[in-house]
Amino acid sequence: MIKARIIESGYKTGSPVLRDIDLFIKEGEAVLVTGVSGCGKTTLLLSITGVLKHLLYGYIDGSIRLADLNPLNQQDFYNIPRKIGVVLQDPEKQIAMPTPWDETIFTLENLGYPEEEAVKKTRETLRRYGLIDKAYQHVEDLSGGEKRRLTIASALIHEPSILFLDEPTASIDPWGIRSIREEVKGFRDRGLTTIIIEHKIKYFLDLVDRIVVMDHGRIHSIYENNGVNDTVLDKLLGLGIDSRKAIVIDRERRLGEKLLEVRSLTIGYDKPLVRDIDLVLHRGEVLAIIGANGCGKTTLLKTLIGFIEPLSGEVVCKYKMFYVPQQPDYLFIKRSLEGEVRELYRKTGVDLEAIIDLMPWYERYSKLPPYRLSHGQRRWLSIVIAYTYSKDIILLDEPTTGLDYRLFRMLKKLIDDLRGRGVGFIIATHDPRVVGELADNVVLINSGGAEYIDRWRAVDMLESIAGISHG
Repeated sequence: MIKARIIESGYKTGSPVLRDIDLFIKEGEAVLVTGVSGCGKTTLLLSITGVLKHLLYGYIDGSIRLADLNPLNQQDFYNIPRKIGVVLQDPEKQIAMPTPWDETIFTLENLGYPEEEAVKKTRETLRRYGLIDKAYQHVEDLSGGEKRRLTIASALIHEPSILFLDEPTASIDPWGIRSIREEVKGFRDRGLTTIIIEHKIKYFLDLVDRIVVMDHGRIHSIYENNGVNDTVLDKLLGLGIDSRKAIVIDRERRLGEKLLEVRSLTIGYDKPLVRDIDLVLHRGEVLAIIGANGCGKTTLLKTLIGFIEPLSGEVVCKYKMFYVPQQPDYLFIKRSLEGEVRELYRKTGVDLEAIIDLMPWYERYSKLPPYRLSHGQRRWLSIVIAYTYSKDIILLDEPTTGLDYRLFRMLKKLIDDLRGRGVGFIIATHDPRVVGELADNVVLINSGGAEYIDRWRAVDMLESIAGISHG
């Protein structure tokens, strides 16, 4: 049971993020909390668990009950970890240990489990989440999706009675989303309380009892599951919430000259991961590379740009390329957005105003450290950096991770603008929105091979694997 009556809460007194929250979640209920990025969903999670007050030194004016504990009380707060499991939005900010084995067993060690039981549960949990073969690899060698699965495994290993999932589909491929859906269904069947904080609500509509919609730090509306109809779904989509199956935009686009050609390319590290890849990229084209996490999408991008030597075959390209990794923060080197822009001007000679014009929000945030920009803005900035260095080919690794539909449309506008200027994009993704609304062509990596497939088939495959059948 969760009962929260919050008059206001925030990270700094006098600057509330949440206002007038009155929320009651019954024991065993599955509730979906949704809203666009920045509406207060994560702050609600931090408030309810007591983290905002005790670890982030924010403030909460109100009262909260979490099962039989008061998380605002210091002593009760120490016992919260035994009751709950939490999966944060960004795996990079949650994983603390060097290997998957260390990360999962760490939870049990902190809770005082006997060694023999802890070892047994860790082995079973890693096997369940497909990480047993990578139990002793360094976490930095895991893909984004594998890191997400690791955080879920760590959150569930001690069998909590309440589970909080904060954007659980971020970085997860459709196969992983299907696994998460099965987990949520299992929790619901066992009568456990589950709170899912998610803007891609289409993946959980059939698994929850209620939907709580947040907007500007307040509860905007609450829908019982049986009251969610097409009108409600359209209204939520209009708010920027992913409530419907991805669409496919039919387009006829005249592509430019050939920028890159891949011939019989075999990629991998010690042994082949994907064999005999053939593909072509033209100026102004967006080519989507899809497939399960770990199939070789990132390895392909790193091979194309020269970070990894191909095992055989060739990459024919005489144009500049720039690779944007899954974590855009790796590209930032200055203490402010303004500093980043000036550094780009210094290194590339591209006109300052031309760079600034690519970011309509620049003036408002120019003095902020780039790491304090919103998730969507950091993604945006990473693409601007790429374009400043290369106006020919940009390689994007999962660029839409964590973006709600409103932010996706903004990023789509930027990419459409740049491809209109002649940039060719290769995007490693498992996001059906990229395939349906951005891509001109799609290559599927599967079972160690690669093939071009129809965009309609690709979208239908990605959505159906994840468990989406409704429109």
